[in-house]
Amino acid sequence: MKHLKVFIIGMALLQMGCGGSGNGKKSPTDTYSAGSIWMVADDAYQPMVDAEIKVYEALYQGTTIHVKYETEDSVFKDLMAYDTLRLAIASRKLTKQEEDYFHAKTYEPEEVKIATDAVALIVNNSNPDSLFTLKMIRDIFTGKDSTWDAVNPKSKLGAITVVFDHENSSNSRYINENILKGQKFPSYCFAVHGNSQVIDYVNKHPGAMGIIGINWVSDTYDSTVMKFLSQVHIVGLSTKDNPALEDYYQPYQAYMKMDNYPLCRDVYIIKTEPRMGLGTGFTSFVAGDKGQRIILRAGLLPATIPTRVVKF
Repeated sequence: MKHLKVFIIGMALLQMGCGGSGNGKKSPTDTYSAGSIWMVADDAYQPMVDAEIKVYEALYQGTTIHVKYETEDSVFKDLMAYDTLRLAIASRKLTKQEEDYFHAKTYEPEEVKIATDAVALIVNNSNPDSLFTLKMIRDIFTGKDSTWDAVNPKSKLGAITVVFDHENSSNSRYINENILKGQKFPSYCFAVHGNSQVIDYVNKHPGAMGIIGINWVSDTYDSTVMKFLSQVHIVGLSTKDNPALEDYYQPYQAYMKMDNYPLCRDVYIIKTEPRMGLGTGFTSFVAGDKGQRIILRAGLLPATIPTRVVKF
C-alpha cells in the first residue's frame, strides 16, 4: 500500500512539473542521459529490470528511473492512464485497441523485443516427480488429474495445488492461452502476491506446483536466486507423450534458443515517449550490447546475442 501511495504521488508530481501533453504544462526536462522518469514493468522481470536500471544509473549518474512492478493487466492500464509513464516491460505487445489509444494522442508507440523468457514450473524438494510431459501438465490444469497419484501411482503427496504469482499475471495468461486454450482453471489453482511468494509456498507445501517467470531463479550470480534454487525443483518438460530421459528440458538459455523448452515467450520494452528523452536512452541501452549482456547474465535469452571478437 505504501508503494502504491509513492507511485501515485510521483505521478502527480510529474504531471504537474513535467507534463508534455501540449496543454500548457511545462515541457519535460529529461534528456537521453539525464533527468528522471517513471516506468512500469511486469513483476515477472523484476530481477532483470532492477539490474538494467542499476547499471544504467551508474553509467549515467544524472539519471533516475523509477519503476513500479505490477501484474500484466495493470502494466497496460497504467501505461494508458498516466501520460508521464514513458516505458513498460511486458511479455506481450500492445493490442489494437491500445495502439489506437496512443495514435489518438498522436503518439507512435515503439515495441522492441529485448529477450526470450520462459514460464517455469516448480515443485517441492520432497516431490519425486520433476519430469513431466505437456500432456501431463495439461491434465493437471484442466482438472483431469487432481492428485499426485494420478500422475505417479507411487506418490503419497495427496492432492495437487497449483499456485500462481497473481490472478491477472502474464504467467496465468500464458498458461490459460497455451495450455488451457481459454478454459477455466480448476478450483485447486489459486494466486498469491508475487513470484517470490510462489517459491515460498511451494517450499512449504509438498503437494504444490508453482508457476513463475524463470527470471526469478535464473541468475546464478545472485545470492537470493541461489537460496530460491535450494528450496524447490525446476520441472523438466517434454513435448513427447512417451519420452526418453534425454527428451526432457528445463528452461535454460540453450534449450530456449533451440526451441527445446516448450513454454517460452518474448519480452518487450514498449516506449510511448513522444520525444527523444530518457525513455529513449534507456530503451537503446537495454536493446544494445551492454543491456543484452545483463539479460544474458540474468538467465534470459537476449534478443541479440552479445558476441566477442577473439584475436589470434
